[in-house]
Amino acid sequence: MSRRPTPPSRTTPAAAPTVRTLSLGAGVQSTCLLLLSALGELPKLDFAIFADTGWEPKKVYEHLDRVEREIAKPAGIPILRVSSGNIRSDALDPSHRFASMPLYVLNQDGSPGMTRRQCSVICTIIASSIMALAIMIKELQVDLRHALMEGRADVPRLGAVSPAQGSHPPFVVTDPLGTEIAPVTAFLRDLALSDTSPLTGRSYGYGLLRWFRLLWLLDVAWDKATEDEVAVLTGWLRTAPNPQRKRRSTKTPPPGSVNLRTGKPMLRAGYTPRTINHALSVVSSFYEFHAHQGDGPVVNPVPASAQRRRALSHRSPLEPKPVLGRARLRQKVPDRPPRSIPDALWDELFEKMGCERDRALLEFYVSSGARAEELLGVRIGDVDWAGQRFYVTSKGTRDREVIPASPAAFLRLASYLDQTGIPAADEPIWRARRGTDRPLSYWAMRRVIQRANSALGTNWTLHDLRHTAAWRMANGGKLTLPEVQAILRHANIQTTSRYLAVRVEEIFDKLAEHYSRPRVQPSYPTGYDPSDIAAVFGA
Repeated sequence: MSRRPTPPSRTTPAAAPTVRTLSLGAGVQSTCLLLLSALGELPKLDFAIFADTGWEPKKVYEHLDRVEREIAKPAGIPILRVSSGNIRSDALDPSHRFASMPLYVLNQDGSPGMTRRQCSVICTIIASSIMALAIMIKELQVDLRHALMEGRADVPRLGAVSPAQGSHPPFVVTDPLGTEIAPVTAFLRDLALSDTSPLTGRSYGYGLLRWFRLLWLLDVAWDKATEDEVAVLTGWLRTAPNPQRKRRSTKTPPPGSVNLRTGKPMLRAGYTPRTINHALSVVSSFYEFHAHQGDGPVVNPVPASAQRRRALSHRSPLEPKPVLGRARLRQKVPDRPPRSIPDALWDELFEKMGCERDRALLEFYVSSGARAEELLGVRIGDVDWAGQRFYVTSKGTRDREVIPASPAAFLRLASYLDQTGIPAADEPIWRARRGTDRPLSYWAMRRVIQRANSALGTNWTLHDLRHTAAWRMANGGKLTLPEVQAILRHANIQTTSRYLAVRVEEIFDKLAEHYSRPRVQPSYPTGYDPSDIAAVFGA
């Protein structure tokens, strides 16, 4: 494309613009300007602003998504979508300031007329305000790293984790253009070949996607990352809100509050210390792998504690865990004892189950201690009716292991199968009640517990049922601790011993007895005057 040469200016040349911004209306003219800037025919834009009235045609939004996907993002031009609401709703709302649009109306004398057009002016004011803010940020040279660590900036949600074509690795991480990130794929492939669970590969994939999103924002290559970038990641995770914690219902308790009935705290709005430590472990493992391959930086950017590694590398599982200092940037994780459901609250929860399927599941959960996913995957051939036991695919070893359950649980299961019929041999026995015939998923069972929580004002989870089973077994007086460990399939007996902790409810009951006990009054044998005793021995 040829352009006419610019004639030389006779005046003093003006300074270069601080910020180049396009008011993008998603029409022909503004789209062409964005395209010319992306192709280099015009100076590159710092960003484009789309003032959304909330009442644009569907084709406009589809065109805008395509322009952003195929033109703006590959060229590195962010599109900012700003809105002050829905212009149609505002115009029809008598209590709202009238949004002046060029509408055809009838005047008071009956003649046709048109209202003043001020919506474009309002949108222009908003766009100008955003441009002024961008200029201020650029001129003041605000430190993006500091803004991220203080929670004043966010990391764009670019890239994705998607299933791979094969099993080594089972998942891959892609960049914003859909291209597979080769260093991450090599690491995840090695992880899969080391006989880890596919869910572990998926978890590590999301951890590395979070890391690469930060590196893309900071414009740092993965093999040039240092401890400074890891510090930014840690600070951002400490201050950023967790999108998984967003709740639409206004009736949901505030994050971090404690449920007065259960004593359990609600999840915090941000990332938990365990999540932050897991993110650091993922990044550290990624760079350890590439250091072994001769790639990446010479020094792992994630700080490590050499003393801690030496102390824990050859420790026996039977030995108590030594108290050691944390490595830098690692978060302090509170050691809370497992939370079991007291008998009175358990009875309330059981009564809220609306069908025989849910009651049978709760009986199995609380008598066997099986994990939620393990029990939901049981098929009819896995049930040993005579032996009062069933087989599950264990989470850790992925082997078929036997678990006993109570007779009441099998009676509930028999009643449930009498109502619904026996499913196919290769299908799980727990089926969804609504819609097409399909297995009951973890999320559906989780929703069953959530509905009961809403009615009872509690915040129990499916894993609390396993805690309840473990606490009953460990404190019932009939099973030894190694026997409970075998049923729960814990690798370390110290994990099982945590269920021997005293519950707060029991402490409250004993304290109530202590407070209500009458004060002991001193008594003396017959013939002794209390005043003489006080004079000799003191009051």
